[in-house]
Amino acid sequence: MKNGETTASQDAVNLLNNASNIIAITSHEFKTPLTAISAAVELLAARLHSSQQMDAFYEKNLSRITTEIFRLNSMLDDMLTINSIMSGRMSLKKQVIDVVHLLTTLRSNYYADPEDTRTFELLVTGIPQGIYADHNQLNRIFMNLVGNAFKFSREKAPLVKVDFEEHQVVIRVIDDGIGIPEADLPQLFQPFFRASNVNEIAGTGLGLSIVKTFVQENNGTITVDSIAGEGSTFTLSFLYHSDSL
Repeated sequence: MKNGETTASQDAVNLLNNASNIIAITSHEFKTPLTAISAAVELLAARLHSSQQMDAFYEKNLSRITTEIFRLNSMLDDMLTINSIMSGRMSLKKQVIDVVHLLTTLRSNYYADPEDTRTFELLVTGIPQGIYADHNQLNRIFMNLVGNAFKFSREKAPLVKVDFEEHQVVIRVIDDGIGIPEADLPQLFQPFFRASNVNEIAGTGLGLSIVKTFVQENNGTITVDSIAGEGSTFTLSFLYHSDSL
């Protein structure tokens, strides 16, 4: 009986490993043609501009293609990331991070929709100090939360507040969007879970699960306060570099 259980357990492990490899290979293979399509769109846009043939019709549709490529790449990145997390292959490269600089760079580079000209407001209080974290993971955390704030509120721009307290930095991402129903809040950070009021808005349901994992990997905490129809506030906290040693 024990031999049978061992064999079944090993078969399950092999199946999971095979599934993980398939996800990784498939996601990478999709990225190759997407990169080629993106390059072709850029060349086409450049040719149309240089020949003075770019009109509203071409501009609108090339912009739409670019947006959809961005969304597909984001979905594939989420799939690859959650696959790395679930297979235990995630690696950390921690360093001292300037949170304000990271957010300022994100604000200057951010785009979710070429037709959306909003940017987010950044308010900083206290004396800035560095935190010890993985740069790429911290960047993904902010990109996801700010991106969601834009996606779920189309009127006002999001607000990002950074408060440097005595022993930690507290970062709040605030929007006045559709909010999250109270019944959905306990499951919000579960993989593939999507709130019941976002059915017509694109998404994989992986972003917040990845965010929470990355926050925890970098010794931080995350909470959410939200009222359906009134907006959401995601609150992050990280110890300073000197206090995390």
